[in-house]
Amino acid sequence: MTIAVGFVIGAVWCDSNVTHPHSSSAMAGGFSFEMILTKLQLLEHQLMNNDIEVHERITVLSSNVGKLVTTVEQLSWVVQQTGETVNQMSFNGKLIGQNLSFIQRDLKDVIAQQQLLLTSRQFGDYLMQAGCKTNNLSQIVTHRESRYTSCSNLPFHVSGIYQIQPEKPFKQPMTVLCDQEYESGGWTVIQHRFDGSVNFYRDWNEYKEGFGHLEGEFWLGLDRIYQLTGSTPHELVVLLEDYDGNNTYAKYDLFEIGNEQQRYAITKIGEYSGTAGDSMGELNGMKFSTLDSDNDTWGDSCAVTYFGAWWYGACHKSNLNGKYLRGETKEYASGMVWYTFRGHHYSLKSSKMMIKPKAKIP
Repeated sequence: MTIAVGFVIGAVWCDSNVTHPHSSSAMAGGFSFEMILTKLQLLEHQLMNNDIEVHERITVLSSNVGKLVTTVEQLSWVVQQTGETVNQMSFNGKLIGQNLSFIQRDLKDVIAQQQLLLTSRQFGDYLMQAGCKTNNLSQIVTHRESRYTSCSNLPFHVSGIYQIQPEKPFKQPMTVLCDQEYESGGWTVIQHRFDGSVNFYRDWNEYKEGFGHLEGEFWLGLDRIYQLTGSTPHELVVLLEDYDGNNTYAKYDLFEIGNEQQRYAITKIGEYSGTAGDSMGELNGMKFSTLDSDNDTWGDSCAVTYFGAWWYGACHKSNLNGKYLRGETKEYASGMVWYTFRGHHYSLKSSKMMIKPKAKIP
């Protein structure tokens, strides 16, 4: 019996012409062939299923990759927009900072202007105290803007910035800070320090003309101090505070300085009274010195050595225009010193020098 068999295994074609002498063997061969063919069909089916699954997975993965690319692009756009927003915020921040600076400057101007004016209520209080009855505010304004020879001549018991005109021979008015609170008022502030915001290590011309701001730290100016004390006898009070909360004062019942030709020397300083101790009484006749004008009696420059400007001798017990060193210091005598209060190794928290015309004896 002859059987012809042809089948594909993988990529191989098999062709067999086999003569089996026994029919039973041929039947067995046919059964084995059918088994192999069945297995091949099953394998083919599994391969097709796997191919479909792989294709589906590739499709899903491709879709996910596409979504991921879209998400990354969106994130990139968001980052770009965020960067532009940050840049815009930075630009706006600069504009806001500039506007705040302008507002701060304008507020200072407004405050300064407001300090030059009294409120209608304060005018009313003044009128009530004076026994006046009037609704004509223009009369009050005219009265407010009139010239006064000193802070002690002001009819308003309100501290602030005023314009005064000392007695002859000085014809030009000056703007000053009047203290109307200490000992019934009438004081003109000539020096004020309390936070170290203003540099006091300055040259002769600056001390002559004055510097700082009347609403903050300042030096009134040697020319103005000369004009005030030369117009009529004045007294001097020095208010001091340390960093332990101690307040003290030194008062001199007479104070006067000369003109620039005299190097603004202290020509008169009267009797001391107070709680701070006398650290200025020995300065009678001492000339004023600055970093560029040495007028002291010492071999070197006191102003340069002790970083200040003052009526130095050789050299000082007081240095209220020295460094603002904030309390205890290893530096000797270069701080804001009042020796009889806290010694040479202590820089005070605040100082306020004020002058006032002496009351005339009837």
